Amino acid sequence: MFGFFKKSEEEKLAEKGDKSAILKLIEKGKKDKAIEILERFKENPELRPILFKLYMEEGKYYYAYQLVEYYDRNLATAKERALLYEKVGETQKAVEEYSKVGDYESLYRAGMLLKDAQPEESLEFLERAFKLAKETQKKELEEHILEIKQRLGLVEVKKEGFLERLRKGLRKTRELLEFGVIFAGRKVDEELLEELEERLIRADIGVKTAGQLVEELRKEAIRKNIKTWEGLLPVLREKLLSYIGGCKGELKEGKVYLFLGVNGSGKTTTIGKLAHRFKSQGKKVLLCAGDTFRSAAIEQLQVWAQRSGADIVYKEEGADPASVVYQALEKAQKENYDVVLIDTAGRLHTKEPLIRELRKIKQVIQKFYPEEPTDTLLVLDATIGQNSLSQAKVFKEAVDVSGIVLTKLDGSAKGGAVVPICTELKIPIKLLGVGEGLEDLQEFEPKTFVEELTS
Repeated sequence: MFGFFKKSEEEKLAEKGDKSAILKLIEKGKKDKAIEILERFKENPELRPILFKLYMEEGKYYYAYQLVEYYDRNLATAKERALLYEKVGETQKAVEEYSKVGDYESLYRAGMLLKDAQPEESLEFLERAFKLAKETQKKELEEHILEIKQRLGLVEVKKEGFLERLRKGLRKTRELLEFGVIFAGRKVDEELLEELEERLIRADIGVKTAGQLVEELRKEAIRKNIKTWEGLLPVLREKLLSYIGGCKGELKEGKVYLFLGVNGSGKTTTIGKLAHRFKSQGKKVLLCAGDTFRSAAIEQLQVWAQRSGADIVYKEEGADPASVVYQALEKAQKENYDVVLIDTAGRLHTKEPLIRELRKIKQVIQKFYPEEPTDTLLVLDATIGQNSLSQAKVFKEAVDVSGIVLTKLDGSAKGGAVVPICTELKIPIKLLGVGEGLEDLQEFEPKTFVEELTS
């Protein structure tokens, strides 16, 4: 027979609004119960600050905002009010409060809040923040300031090099990590390490890898007597590089490039960009529309052929993909093409037919080029992060994958997924897609990638 749990005397006192009893509940970790009780005593000015503090600790920003707005704005500091206004979407009020605080982080946040809608005001805040910035924070700030000045026509827009494109491509991940803003000047302690682990997980490095990485950093900090974030950052970079340093790959010097990947991964766009690159090198390029299950895929490849100046072989929707590949390779041999780029379908919901189809295509390639190394490139979408791992395993089951192309890094805050892709798949990353332009397909450089990810 089940009995009823009796409330302790302490809980009974707490429910009557006894401050000491409520604080003891909180000490015992019963925060939800404390909040439930305190919400009945919002009119009590002595208990209200306790409720506000709990709301902030638990991330209940809208409720904290209501306390400040409807009861007492002095419950919060200017910085806390700014955060609350930011969280509930009252941008102008948030900016006003951040401006009152006037430290680096507040000016930076004010500038970023205004960046899209009010670039002139944003520039003013970011330039003020720059004067207060530590050296580790200046690089990121300079990028934002330059971008705004270019938008406002204050400086000339220069053609970007590889480093600039990579930096821009990783911006969303860097803004999620916020190393330069959050950790600058802080001592190395458990709070910092826990926050670092949480941010690494959010950037999609993976729970297991993030935990392992932070544990290694903890040991190194003790062994080398590292006291500050600035001392720990080089160790973090070194550890990340040890995870992905062996993952660098280069395109094979062959004639045939076979592209795999699910629909929407950026596969056809990658083919188009590579076609442009090879044409720029003076090569004779042929595209093969091997994804015959979607007329849109054929049409998209036709557009890329026209845009890049490459030729194309295609058949009607529903044709046998292997027969299209056969026709393309026959044409390539007869007419002396230097490079053939083959698109394929990416229908993971029909796994077994997909595997058979890809193996059949590989057999056709080997018939025409038995001695020629084929680069079989798997195109993965960075915006889905670690979910791409399960996709990759299906394609690996079908054929030997010789390299990975990671696309849409510029649209993703999951750049950290490069780490599990390297450590779990053990397939070289050959190319990164860091933008929509024809030049925004770049070789993977692990050292540069780590530096830009953590700057």
